[in-house]
Amino acid sequence: VGEVPDTSWLTAVRDAVVRSFPGWDDDEVDVEPLGGGITNRNAVVSVRSLAPRRFVARVPGERTELLGIDRASEVEAAVRAAEIGIGPPVLGVLDGYGTLVTELVPGGHLEPDAFVARLEEVVRLLHRFHGSGPLAGAFPIHRVVEWHAGDAAAHGVALPGAWPELHEVSSRIERSFPPADGDLVPCHNDLLPGNVLFADDRTWLLDFEYAGMNDRFFDLANLSVNCGLDAAADERLLALYFGEVDDRRRAKLAAMKVMSELREGMWAVVQQAISTLDTDFATYADERLANAMTLAEQL
Repeated sequence: VGEVPDTSWLTAVRDAVVRSFPGWDDDEVDVEPLGGGITNRNAVVSVRSLAPRRFVARVPGERTELLGIDRASEVEAAVRAAEIGIGPPVLGVLDGYGTLVTELVPGGHLEPDAFVARLEEVVRLLHRFHGSGPLAGAFPIHRVVEWHAGDAAAHGVALPGAWPELHEVSSRIERSFPPADGDLVPCHNDLLPGNVLFADDRTWLLDFEYAGMNDRFFDLANLSVNCGLDAAADERLLALYFGEVDDRRRAKLAAMKVMSELREGMWAVVQQAISTLDTDFATYADERLANAMTLAEQL
């Protein structure tokens, strides 16, 4: 007989949902799990009187503030994204959790070739978000990786052997490519394929947990490395975003790819100390940091 899945968290989500939204406690509210998260648990919420609309509620993982998540900053960024039409509508904050309840929007995820075919739509969304005005929260990427190293060590996780060398690489990149005027903008900072949703007639950015002011090149590099863009697609990415491509932009994109993988790897090192989810974060960290080293050797 197989192990019975623990569904008690879904009951807790339903209770939080009906507390969060006046009138829903008198309605028929159903909650079911939504897969795909590696930091949080997600649920789809159906409310009989609002059908066919459905909603997404999130239960945060353990001590997610150590991962660089600030819930107030997330709310500000997600509301901003909804207002400018690049993210799902925001209904409010889930009582007792501090996480968001958003509308479940239609769409799916694409493999690399199909993704690149619609790259212009993704770049258009990033342009809109980057130009939307300052956010209160910040995500200074060179400090973020240092914070992750400090938090991992403080929680008893041995730092990877590659960390000292990659930290030095980060310092060199920071000295070589300080943000130019206008480069510090609202960034998404977590552009995994699962956070870009394609419908037939539009594209959405999802999950603004890590959003904050950062170098725009980090978002471009984060998108490139996470979504498997090749050299030709990188050229297209830069051309779509800036209108023209030059050697400095190519070099900074390459450098920020290193930072993207370094951040992802060190994030996974922290996860080894705090996560209760069934994910092999040690292997994930090793793979990302190895790729950071490979990318650094190409600079």
